[in-house]
Amino acid sequence: MRLLNIANFTQILRYLFFHRKKMYLCIITFNNLNNPTTMETKMPKRLPYGSSNFETIRTGSYAYIDKTRFIEQLEQENNSNLLFTRPRKFGKSLFCSMLSHYYDINQAGKFEQLFGDLYIGQHPTPKHNSYMVLKLDFSEVDTSSEERFRASLSNKIQDSVREFLKYYKHLLAHGDIYSELITAEQSGVGALRKAFNAAEAAGKKVCVIIDEYDHFANDLIAQGTDACRHLMRANRVIRDFYETLKEGSKTVVDRIILIGITPIMLNDITSGFNISHNLSLNPRYNEMLGFTQEEVSTLMKEAGVEPSMISVNMELFYNGYRFHPDGEHKVYNPAMMLYLFDQTLRFKNRMENVIDENLKTDYGRLQMLIENERNRNLLIEIAENNGINSEIISKFSVDQLHDSEYFPSLLFYMGLLTIDRYEGGITYLKIPNYSIRTIYGDYILQLTKDRNKEV
Repeated sequence: MRLLNIANFTQILRYLFFHRKKMYLCIITFNNLNNPTTMETKMPKRLPYGSSNFETIRTGSYAYIDKTRFIEQLEQENNSNLLFTRPRKFGKSLFCSMLSHYYDINQAGKFEQLFGDLYIGQHPTPKHNSYMVLKLDFSEVDTSSEERFRASLSNKIQDSVREFLKYYKHLLAHGDIYSELITAEQSGVGALRKAFNAAEAAGKKVCVIIDEYDHFANDLIAQGTDACRHLMRANRVIRDFYETLKEGSKTVVDRIILIGITPIMLNDITSGFNISHNLSLNPRYNEMLGFTQEEVSTLMKEAGVEPSMISVNMELFYNGYRFHPDGEHKVYNPAMMLYLFDQTLRFKNRMENVIDENLKTDYGRLQMLIENERNRNLLIEIAENNGINSEIISKFSVDQLHDSEYFPSLLFYMGLLTIDRYEGGITYLKIPNYSIRTIYGDYILQLTKDRNKEV
């Protein structure tokens, strides 16, 4: 019996038809003939653990959980100046990067490549790729002294403006001139005004995206209330910066998006910026950051993580976050899940640490918050009862950091408590999962050691 190539199947049929050859046996097996793509082995995608660059993830064969539907929701808000907070390691920087690529006028040619198969690519809004995007990241501002703080913040703004003018120089009539006018002696606020003037002269609108807008304030907390209060109030650079953003919103700045951890700065430094709308506790955005159970399952399939490979109870260890009682689903901390899957793929069932050490909030920050006896007792009470009845305060001042009524809210914003339910008209906050419970144990153990040293 002669074996014939499947590629010649059409010729075989013609031969049989015209020559009417008698066949004693003809068995032809076809697998997925109508869907040849399934014949190829689907390679697992890489895990974006530690990566927050949207373009790198989308073009580098990384798994990506589509959160772009929230762009559409954000644009439906009446206010285009928005604030959103989530705990550490919740994917805030990646979300900022995604927004930047979506709105960036220079990225228009990559829209299909970056967004084509995502929700927003199939439901684009009129504002996609229509802005000059000014990106700022305050995560590395030096808070070691007032002088360094002022210089570091001003330099950070200057550097961002220089990059902005350089990146969009082809759209600016005198982009190089504006850039040259920014000198080392000039304040960051002065540089910001030049960027807005350049964009306005070019007839372009600006979208300002600030990642880690409150990072330096959270660092100052660890230095104590007096240091925090002094720097945040004495430093006019901060207030001038937000006042300049507000001025820009009247002319050339069309959208302002602030992303951070806590609303602690809202009363202290943004009195000149009372135009933002805080979406942090809005149930519509409960799942904007964080992974739902369905999204975790999708991530596992894309990355090639089989359920049988997981050696821990994922829901018990990592799930449980809810940012409004009416939030449809509880969500996982994304960094926790990416860490787990990364360790699982690397070490199989031999992984030693099921909790990412990078997730542990700076002990010094919490240590300052429990300087008074009432807050220390509250921390122990929360650990013993796995939660506490408390309302969530949407914004507060550094003067209120020691107030016990604000303490549970701070723990909530830091990711150490989350919303469980309404109880007697008051929100009940609980410890989200076992991973965070171990962190409480570490805090209390360290607190005990510190107190013993004082005796």
